[in-house]
Amino acid sequence: MTTRSPDRRVRRTRRRLKEALLALIDEQGYEGITIEDITGRADVGRSTFYSHYTSKEDLLFSGFDQWLLSLGETAPGGGDDGPQANDRAVSFRFSLPLLRHIRSQKRFFQATIVRGSDARIREKITALLVELVRREMARMDEVGAMSRAAGRDGAAVRDGQAHAVVGAFLGLTSWWLTGSSRLSAERIDRVFQDLILPDPEAA
Repeated sequence: MTTRSPDRRVRRTRRRLKEALLALIDEQGYEGITIEDITGRADVGRSTFYSHYTSKEDLLFSGFDQWLLSLGETAPGGGDDGPQANDRAVSFRFSLPLLRHIRSQKRFFQATIVRGSDARIREKITALLVELVRREMARMDEVGAMSRAAGRDGAAVRDGQAHAVVGAFLGLTSWWLTGSSRLSAERIDRVFQDLILPDPEAA
């Protein structure tokens, strides 16, 4: 029993710090938040903060990168808006669970992605999404679902394709959060899938 206490204290402290940061983001946006703001809201010392995290960016993304990259392993499935593009054997698996998460954390994503001006945040999320899309494209390559980029420029072309997919996803998500939130995550996922991977039978 006693050996578990430090682990519980660590989890509790980290949860308080993350909750403090998210509350501050909701109130004032991300850019102006300081470490002192976070520790004051969480009622912990500055040294305690740095025993867990190196910066507010480290706190913000703690656990997020591993979770995000794991979404490519999510089994495809339908949603509550009828048959989904995800029902096809080939699709980007990350989009629906990520859209559902974005919907549940709308204010956070509006503050950091839509309205936020901190380039480091956008660069970090973009880089993570590009890596995730690269992995998914490699998976779909294995079943011949995507045309392989040929020739000596193949790697560069695939990198460009991954960035294009991410750009489309972020653009669609920003539009959804700012003006069309009445649409479900499942409906937005269908729009994304049909845009990026149109059904050849529908042509």
